[in-house]
Amino acid sequence: MKQRYWKNAQLVLLLLLQFSPSWLLLQARLVGAENDSGQAVNLAVFIEGQVSVKRKGWTNYAAVVFGTSLRRGDLLRLDDSSRAKVVCSDLTLHDIAPGIVGVPCEGARPVLRRPDGSMINATRSWPSDGSFPVVLSPRKTKLLSPRPVLRWTPVKGTTNYQVVVRGINFYWSRVSSGTEITYPDRAPALVAGVDYKLVVETSGKNSRSSSDEPGLGLGFSMLSSKEGKTVLEEEGQIESLGLPEGPTQFLIANLYATHGLNAEAIQTLEGISSTFKVAAVARLLGDLYLNIGLPRQAETNYLNSLDLSKDGKDDEGQMLVHLALAHIYGPLLGNVKSASEHLNASLALANKLGDDYIIGEVGKRLTELKKTGT
Repeated sequence: MKQRYWKNAQLVLLLLLQFSPSWLLLQARLVGAENDSGQAVNLAVFIEGQVSVKRKGWTNYAAVVFGTSLRRGDLLRLDDSSRAKVVCSDLTLHDIAPGIVGVPCEGARPVLRRPDGSMINATRSWPSDGSFPVVLSPRKTKLLSPRPVLRWTPVKGTTNYQVVVRGINFYWSRVSSGTEITYPDRAPALVAGVDYKLVVETSGKNSRSSSDEPGLGLGFSMLSSKEGKTVLEEEGQIESLGLPEGPTQFLIANLYATHGLNAEAIQTLEGISSTFKVAAVARLLGDLYLNIGLPRQAETNYLNSLDLSKDGKDDEGQMLVHLALAHIYGPLLGNVKSASEHLNASLALANKLGDDYIIGEVGKRLTELKKTGT
């Protein structure tokens, strides 16, 4: 029994290291190919007409849509009647000229960057059976605001929750009948340099706690005043670009994610998701929820992004979501059938794009699944 458990644990660890959310997988393929500027995130924020991209290692072009991440070495193709705008990682806005051109972000100082994924690989969390509350926010995050929104999942039959924020020499609590409250102005101030954790407990003699969730690193901390000042200055740069509300908030969410502000990035994206219905918003929400160890919430957003990507004829967006869902269904949920389906779907799209790297990597994963059956 122990030998079988160890074998399965090794396989899960291998898959966790080999699969990652969409933006991290793209980052991984650049290792060794570019210098640190390869971590930069340059985003398409306006598309009019037919705009397409051909990346290094591709044989074909694919549609560029809102939120497509562009990088050095990509070729953009626009006909004479098409227009596009790109926000480079240094937060400058550029118009793309018609024709076949490169990405106009050479040498840009990267303010927007891809997270390194350390929070994903450090700990794992598993889906709850609903018998205890699961903290949704803040968890595995830094915070810019000292008055965060505290959120958790409901537990059937529970009318009141004991909500606790604790840290070294720090304790605050309140009873709530709902599943969301804002940390009050009159509560003790949250300060930088302290690790905090939100704990939520159900009432009654069979009380359950969010601490029943396995895993480490589920807490949060405040940015230092210096870091916070930097974020606010960069946020001001984004707002000064004069873009519409949806693109502006999407860029701000990317900025927050760059600084490890996962909770506020999620809150920002969810604030625009009902009115700004684009695949990139839902996909980034999926990435962030997966980053903080909430695969079911990530799954919901990825499935939404998949539908929106199909509607927008965004082949690369679909491929990235299929890869992320394969990660959720395989290593995290143990659903080999669904994992294989999504891997095969991503393989078909990679073949359509002529992306040899993804073709090779997905082929390896499918072989592993067939060998192990788990």
